[in-house]
Amino acid sequence: MDKRKSEALQGEKSALENSSLSQKQQTQTDNIADSDDSASGIEDTADDLSKMKSEESNKENSSEMDYLENATVIDESALTPEQRLGLKQAEERLERDHIFRLEKRSPEYTNCRYLCKLCLIHIENIQGAHKHIKEKRHKKNILEKQEESELRSLPSPSSAHLAALSVAVVELAKEQGITDDDLRIRQDIVEEMSKVIMTFLPECSLRLYGSSLTKFALKSSDVNIDIKFPPKMNHPDLLIQVLGILKKSALYIDVESDFHAKVPVVVCKDRKSALLCRVSAGNDMACLTTDLLAALGKVEPVFTPLVLAFRYWAKLCYIDSQTDGGIPSYCFALMVMFFLQQRKPPLLPCLLGSWIEGFDPKRMDDFQLKGIVEEKFVKWEYNSSSATEKNLIADENKAKADEPKDDTKKTETDNQSNAAKAKHGKSPLTLEAPN
Repeated sequence: MDKRKSEALQGEKSALENSSLSQKQQTQTDNIADSDDSASGIEDTADDLSKMKSEESNKENSSEMDYLENATVIDESALTPEQRLGLKQAEERLERDHIFRLEKRSPEYTNCRYLCKLCLIHIENIQGAHKHIKEKRHKKNILEKQEESELRSLPSPSSAHLAALSVAVVELAKEQGITDDDLRIRQDIVEEMSKVIMTFLPECSLRLYGSSLTKFALKSSDVNIDIKFPPKMNHPDLLIQVLGILKKSALYIDVESDFHAKVPVVVCKDRKSALLCRVSAGNDMACLTTDLLAALGKVEPVFTPLVLAFRYWAKLCYIDSQTDGGIPSYCFALMVMFFLQQRKPPLLPCLLGSWIEGFDPKRMDDFQLKGIVEEKFVKWEYNSSSATEKNLIADENKAKADEPKDDTKKTETDNQSNAAKAKHGKSPLTLEAPN
């Protein structure tokens, strides 16, 4: 035991000696450094600045930590100056993560003091905010925000860039779009199917519509076929008959029904071309839209390649399949049309607007497309069907019922009412002075 105590005392003694020696060496080094002002003056200043910054940072962190430790305090008037400083610093840090203090609390979330503007989530306190920042959803939204900021900060394309992009769009349209031969193949499919169906339903006729006819189709796009039928025939019964006819034909495979779709169709694959066909019935509005887009493609040369490029981009991004929650293919053509109408200067004119007497954007459903006239104009028809108009007509009818009957006056009033209800007009497809 005595021997162990003696060894321990010697160890402590040697440690003290070593500590004293290191202190002396440090003092000597400091003295040497102080004596060489010309060599170390800048370094000393930098060291002093870094020490000051470090002290300030430590002070900030300590203030913030001091607040976080006491963040259960609700009444800010009871906070100490150090805690208020800590609260301010903590909130500034949260703002970098898009979490802001609410100026006015939501009546639905009365306990929440903060709002994450990225995730649109109300948060009770600082601790809850720090917890939210670590969530996967918030981290994902932060990354998306950074990507968006980077994209928006990109410089505008140069003239050389635009020229290269134009060439790429035109080449892509040639490679991915359908050719005249592809269009003939699709028209042959319609003719062949017409023979098959009309053998059993002679009063019907088939027509091609959609991207195949407008030439906005990609090489793999579906073939859209519509059946015209007389009023005496029933729409559901007709499609059921067509389903049975195509199933019995050797020209088609994988014949199925999709009657729960927005537009009920019979789906099949043409055995010879392997193209998918979608057969609808009485789809007049889609055929009219096809006529409009086809006419625009003929008169405006930039329209078709832009639509094809946009459609191909959507295909690469997997957002062009409506059955998978994507966007219907014809919507890409409508978006390009809208873009060309709204860009400055515009390349296409708007078809409806304030120049039409009584035009109201809130009653757009009252305007109907009626077809293309002279390949230069869109014919439209306005039929008032709004609730306001119906109420006015009901009031007029009630007033008429109270008035003494006069057949001549009644006929004149009815004619005026019908004329006021229905309006016709036409809008030019292209600008008078092409851009």
